[in-house]
Amino acid sequence: MAQKQGRLVREPDTGERRQEWGTIAENALRVDRADAEVIIDALSVDHAGSFNLFYLLRKHYWTAAGAEHEEVANFLEDAYKRVREVTDDLAIRIVELGGVPPNTPPTIQERAEVHLEAEDLYDLRTSLDGDLEGYATLIVSMREHIALAEKRGDPGTAELLRDHLEDLEADAHVIEQLLEDDTLVRAAVLEER
Repeated sequence: MAQKQGRLVREPDTGERRQEWGTIAENALRVDRADAEVIIDALSVDHAGSFNLFYLLRKHYWTAAGAEHEEVANFLEDAYKRVREVTDDLAIRIVELGGVPPNTPPTIQERAEVHLEAEDLYDLRTSLDGDLEGYATLIVSMREHIALAEKRGDPGTAELLRDHLEDLEADAHVIEQLLEDDTLVRAAVLEER
């Protein structure tokens, strides 16, 4: 397959730049600028991680194969939609706090603690193992950032993270249950979610 050459990111020829990447503007939330900067840095890690988890889940939805692939694919489709909501909500919160969320492949990958899988196709069990690792990484990070947001006087961000944490933990638990079964799927596990 041919490799594409050239720049990955382009700068528009016209238009007014509203905010430079990496800067912090005043915010309507009344969070102190120094505290907002620390929270934005933390949320950027979670945003980038959820972005990568979204891509992992979507890839595995596209490529699920095996005896129970349809049931697993249906779960993965719902799961990646839930993670996409996390990604969007974190990006919006970063903007509300006066920042610019990571939004290009380089800036996302610099911050992501959840790693993407190689471009190859792997068996479903291996893929789900990787998904579970991604969930675990993101969950630990978000738990730490809940405490950070509370310490820095931003209960709104802490609540946002808490709300999404519940869904992420529930989906991770479903994947754990899928991996426990020798045949990979128990229909009752997927019906519960």
